[in-house]
Amino acid sequence: MAQTQRPGRAIRLVRSPGRDGVGVFVVRAGAEMAHYTFREIPCEIGGRGFAVHRLGLGNLYHVRIGRRVDCSCECLGFLAHGRCRHVLGLLALARHEKI
Repeated sequence: MAQTQRPGRAIRLVRSPGRDGVGVFVVRAGAEMAHYTFREIPCEIGGRGFAVHRLGLGNLYHVRIGRRVDCSCECLGFLAHGRCRHVLGLLALARHEKI
């Protein structure tokens, strides 16, 4: 039985947060690309908080990153699976000191 592979995923910072605090990143999963704006917001319960808006669809998600227990997102992927492109992407950007 042949195994199906997940499409390769990558994130790229398109615009670092400017004076207004808003930045842009793009997530690629296989041939699909999704562009997001993001802004860091206060988070009083642990980790770093972000408001993440998918361009073109109007979806706004509140995302937390940090230690594993501090990570969360309001998107359906995270609610169903406990992980999502928003959390993984922001964690990667933070790990590489891009944000």
